[in-house]
Amino acid sequence: MITPALQDDAGHLVVPCMINGKHVIQPSHASFPVVSARTQEALHYGQTSTVEMAVKAVESSDATFKVYKKTLVDERRQLLLRAADIFEKRSDEAMHRQMTETSCEEPWARFNVVATLRAVREAAHAARAALTGNLPPSTSGVPLLVQKEPVGPVLMIVPWNGALILGARGIASALAAGCTVVFKASELCPWTHSFLVETFLEAGFPAGSVNFIMSDRAAAAQVTEAVIAHPALRKVEFIGSAPVGRAIGVTAAKHLKPIIMELGDQSPAIVLEDANLAKAATLCATGAQMLHGQVCFGTERVIVHSSIKDKFCSLLADAFRNNPVSGSAITMAFANKAQQVVDDAVKRGAKLIYGDNKLVGASVGPSILTDIDPESLISKNEAFAPTLFVVAVDNDEEAIGEANSREGGLSASIFTSNYERGLRIASELEFGQVQLNQSTLNADALGPLAGWKGSGWGSHAGRYGIELFLQHRAIFLFPSEGANPH
Repeated sequence: MITPALQDDAGHLVVPCMINGKHVIQPSHASFPVVSARTQEALHYGQTSTVEMAVKAVESSDATFKVYKKTLVDERRQLLLRAADIFEKRSDEAMHRQMTETSCEEPWARFNVVATLRAVREAAHAARAALTGNLPPSTSGVPLLVQKEPVGPVLMIVPWNGALILGARGIASALAAGCTVVFKASELCPWTHSFLVETFLEAGFPAGSVNFIMSDRAAAAQVTEAVIAHPALRKVEFIGSAPVGRAIGVTAAKHLKPIIMELGDQSPAIVLEDANLAKAATLCATGAQMLHGQVCFGTERVIVHSSIKDKFCSLLADAFRNNPVSGSAITMAFANKAQQVVDDAVKRGAKLIYGDNKLVGASVGPSILTDIDPESLISKNEAFAPTLFVVAVDNDEEAIGEANSREGGLSASIFTSNYERGLRIASELEFGQVQLNQSTLNADALGPLAGWKGSGWGSHAGRYGIELFLQHRAIFLFPSEGANPH
């Protein structure tokens, strides 16, 4: 069995921080357990970065950036393609690490691998176009050069649920732009996240191009602020929950650092009466249950035309029954919360038309709800559970209004056989992504994957993701002699 190979002074298997390409193994008092959701036992240990280490990580990134930003775009492209090839050769190990730490099932880990390969290779292919400047006309009549330049060292904070794809996508985009990265791992999967750093460095990226830090929950705010506050740190990317995003956003604003965010959602699926109902039911069930419902754009609401509600609910229950829940909650705390949101809805009068909401270990039984009280927890907040609720509407306008009624705006689905109708509805939805006849889980390596409203800002993936890490420089070419044009 593959395990972390390093130990602290107490003999614990540890995943240490890595600065300038070298592991920094700390005394055991810095070690924190990474606990399996399946067994509730410690798998191994991560190590909390000190503030001083966090500062050194930024300093290493800054020193490397001064050289790395001058590398040719084609060289970065070749390094990214090499990283993808290495990742592909070691994909079984990548899946093993993710499945071990996050208790996900093989299909989710395999999806992460496939999506990672697509994201890194697309970043390589899109780099030249993303970095191409232009020569727009100027009002003064003199030539104007517009250059695209990397912003500098960036802090990247990604969650455990899409551990491979979310980390790789962000790192690849930043490196393609010519930036360097301070990568802060999730305390729930540091071994998985360290795999990404190992891969990019093995491909030949400079030692300080991706520095790797982490912390336990107690020290997270202090370590994060130490990085953001550093004058050399130029931008932040955060993917995670809205409450943590708000806190990091405040810290970034305090230090005048721009931030990219991808937060949660209560992603809706609109099912029209002309849809292929069996297909819609299957995809809604998958969207709700994948990774135990712990995906930021998993399906949480189904908005269905009232004329087909009963028929569709029956098909949806069959689809849930034939598509058992995938994996378990990442921690018992997540599992308990998932159970509580359904219990709260039932206590407020909701009907449980499928499932029993029982907790077995860290896994909650999937469920379907109707007649939701607007004040219930599940109505007002992201459930992050293998459950969804059904809302009946009488027309397209009501469906649009219900879909847009929540804070989030990450991904929505429309199921219909009429593309003209589907496009009209899609154009009214306040979501960065709209899928016609596909699950809300869908995303594409070419991008853009953008959160609207309370789901964040910034377009990820492909050329759009690279552009997040670029800034513009305008150079005006006035003549060296004679009068300047007006």
